[in-house]
Amino acid sequence: MLVRVLSDIHGNLAALKAVLEDPAGAKADNTICLGDIVGYGSHPVECINIIRKECDEVVAGNHDQGAAGLIGISHFNPDGQTAIEWTRTQLDQQCVDWIKSLPLHTFYYGMSLSHASVKDPSSWIYILNTPTAVDAVLAAGEYLSIYGHTHIPMQWNRLGDCSGKSAGLFSDSSLINCGSVGQPRDGDPSAAYMLLNTEERTFRHIRVEYDVLAAATAIKEAGLPENLAKRLYLGK
Repeated sequence: MLVRVLSDIHGNLAALKAVLEDPAGAKADNTICLGDIVGYGSHPVECINIIRKECDEVVAGNHDQGAAGLIGISHFNPDGQTAIEWTRTQLDQQCVDWIKSLPLHTFYYGMSLSHASVKDPSSWIYILNTPTAVDAVLAAGEYLSIYGHTHIPMQWNRLGDCSGKSAGLFSDSSLINCGSVGQPRDGDPSAAYMLLNTEERTFRHIRVEYDVLAAATAIKEAGLPENLAKRLYLGK
């Protein structure tokens, strides 16, 4: 089975459409989303509606829960707080109820899915160093853990060693981050997603060019912080 993995869309409709139209991913049997559908970007409702239609499994991210009022926003940076407050004005009750129904962690065909570290998904830990990676490896046990949150495609093995290779075998990794569709932060502004082949036990990171200007312009026209538009060009 070929599985398309999306995460951290952050209301970026242009990037989401580009990813879903990418020929490699169009061959996928199933699609999953690892959270943060909203936040930062100017099209939260449109992105939610697409994810609800396209995805077979979805877990919630911290921006999703913030927009739905499930968590406070004091731990977000100022631009993030502004974006969440704006997003709350855009979501209807149906969107809010759907977000509230999403789990923070689930299992999918023998894989552990969460937005942040599986050790404690509700603490929103960023896996960015060996100690946090090892903690997540131990919490996942024998399961391959697929996660988002950092916006950086990467893999970690059971010893907490990090790799940024673009493709590989499940057996070489215990944690895999699929990168961000709508807010890349690895210096590459192109949208990121991942393909998993559950039969061959392989993963492949994919980058897709999209209309960054359109996404940035929409952010500014919505009255959101200009910095959220500028960073799209930088991939940071």
